[in-house]
Amino acid sequence: MAEVGTAVDDIDACVASWLANFESSLNGREASQTAVLFAENAAWRDILAFTGNLRTLHGRGSIEDALKVSVEREDRFAFRISETVSVEHNERTGRPALEVVFRFDTAIGHGDGVVRLIQDESGELRAWTLLTALSGLRHDLTRKPKARPSEQAYEGADRRNWLDYREIEASYVDRDPDVLIVGAGQCGLALAARLQQAGVDALVVDKHERVGDNWRKRYHMLRLHNEKGSNHLPYMPFPENWPTYIPKDKLGDWLECYAQSMELNVWTGTSCDAGSFDPETRRWGVTVSRGGRRRTLRPKHLVLAVGVSGAAKWPAIPGLEEFSGPIVHSSDYTNGARFRGERVLVVGSGVSGHDIAQDLYWHGASVAMLQRSKTIVASLRPGAEKVYAHYRSTAPLDELDLLNISVPYPVKRERARRLTEEISQLDSELIEGLNRVGFRTHTGSDGTGFQMQFLRAGGGYYIDVGCSQLIAERKIDVINAHSTAGFDAEGLVFNDGSRQPFDALVLATGYQPVSDTVADLLGSAVADAIGPVWGLDDEGELRNICRPTAQDGLWLIAGGLAEARIFSRFLALQLTAEVSGIRLAGRR
Repeated sequence: MAEVGTAVDDIDACVASWLANFESSLNGREASQTAVLFAENAAWRDILAFTGNLRTLHGRGSIEDALKVSVEREDRFAFRISETVSVEHNERTGRPALEVVFRFDTAIGHGDGVVRLIQDESGELRAWTLLTALSGLRHDLTRKPKARPSEQAYEGADRRNWLDYREIEASYVDRDPDVLIVGAGQCGLALAARLQQAGVDALVVDKHERVGDNWRKRYHMLRLHNEKGSNHLPYMPFPENWPTYIPKDKLGDWLECYAQSMELNVWTGTSCDAGSFDPETRRWGVTVSRGGRRRTLRPKHLVLAVGVSGAAKWPAIPGLEEFSGPIVHSSDYTNGARFRGERVLVVGSGVSGHDIAQDLYWHGASVAMLQRSKTIVASLRPGAEKVYAHYRSTAPLDELDLLNISVPYPVKRERARRLTEEISQLDSELIEGLNRVGFRTHTGSDGTGFQMQFLRAGGGYYIDVGCSQLIAERKIDVINAHSTAGFDAEGLVFNDGSRQPFDALVLATGYQPVSDTVADLLGSAVADAIGPVWGLDDEGELRNICRPTAQDGLWLIAGGLAEARIFSRFLALQLTAEVSGIRLAGRR
């Protein structure tokens, strides 16, 4: 194994040599020779290409063990350096490394990868991080996408127009879909779009009357707190003249436009009532209600795209049921106009709690916030902007996504910790102002801030868009829940027996876990079998998201718009392989 020099030709030769050695030893089932190409503390993230799953192998020993398990497999790989992305020496992950984007072919498809090579103490070039991600299946093994209605416009004597064809296709009067997707939010629509491009028949059902209502019906002032550049959906990027932070109603309209423009089959105003899997036929029986009529659909695969949360969570606070004023959960809150001049307590200090408290203040209410636990707070500018700087690049979005997912959990965690330290220094005045008035902050259990908090818990943080300043200036009061005993008819009761009256309560207390939704729809046995949804497993991968679950034919997808775009690709690949009879590498 040669040492790497500094000349471009020398670097390219060393990289090509490493890839050639990796290909040869991997195809030769030489586990120990493959493993030695990695640094001792290396991490290999594989998405469907080698393990048939979303996995991260930590350390040379774990990598060698995984290679030994696969010794009987017949898969072969052919690697080549990307023709479009140059080998680059950078410190993107906090450590100097040669960052190499490569492509590869397998017996069933093709993929993309990123390896970061470092020199060890002896000068040998070894992999510190590796990503291998399946990105497509061989066309001759999969179904051909059927001709779209627009492509049939001038064929034969059939005088039906495009709309006629679309209505027939979306009616499912004479067939069942291959895939039934429950939920027409960003995740469900992104997945449906990718499946359609792959020729897989997918139907999306949603309880709302219009696509996009899951955003439109949220509180009035809501807008995205991350930047437009990171939030594009597959095939249809947002227009360049759109605002950096997209308002909820604009986003809802875009989702509706997306579903129509991509010609997705969506049934709105449709409830999903119950479902069960038949192991004999390998199909689901899912009962849906639409327009007063019920129908049992029998798809091969069922995808729950209902988010990471279930029903609204009402907190178990003593005396809450005794309160005589109106109590509104954040899921039902629209705006603060009805509370003008009233004393309102917002229970909860996450994103919704802050946004609602700020909206109430703007509408002339006297607002207090009951903080039940410490909250991660970061400024939008300059703090959170640093997190999304990656997507301000002019590089193609697919390339940015590839580099994004190429960072394995241990490196991602350390990078988040360093970035959180930097943001904390920039936000020191903001945090000091909050702490001074009794608002309790922290930077996460391990100092990794809101980035890792989102992946681990889905909430518990706030990106400041103005409410923190109102709190620091005491325009919105903060009450520490530890000082309170509960509620009575008039308001809040403190531990010392004193009371603070309120006219109304808004509960920004989150939602039940999505596993409750699984239990309601498919039964507790299925929910218990698949276990928790979202949060990170021992390898740092999201639990039960876009990967096989313990229940045959059941899949889940969740997350924001970036997660919808990135991970819908990999779920669509798995579903396409399943309906096409293709066995992914590593699958039994």
